[in-house]
Amino acid sequence: MLILSKFAGAAQQLTDALIVNPSDKFEVAQAIREGLHMSRDERVSRWEAMFRSLGEQDVTWWAATYVRDLAASKLTDATDSPMHIA
Repeated sequence: MLILSKFAGAAQQLTDALIVNPSDKFEVAQAIREGLHMSRDERVSRWEAMFRSLGEQDVTWWAATYVRDLAASKLTDATDSPMHIA
């Protein structure tokens, strides 16, 4: 079972992990307890879902998405500029 900080970027993608605030020792302890008591079927199901997600949205996908969003941001900034003449 994966226990993941809610501050990690991967937390948005790996929602089947147990997401915790790493500064909250009680929350971390509860997640460890939950993971230890989780049935094998649920653990396997969560791992399979996370691996599917990683297969669909791998590092190449993340990089392409970042570059696309950056380019779109620059385009928006350029058209919003007071110096822009339509």
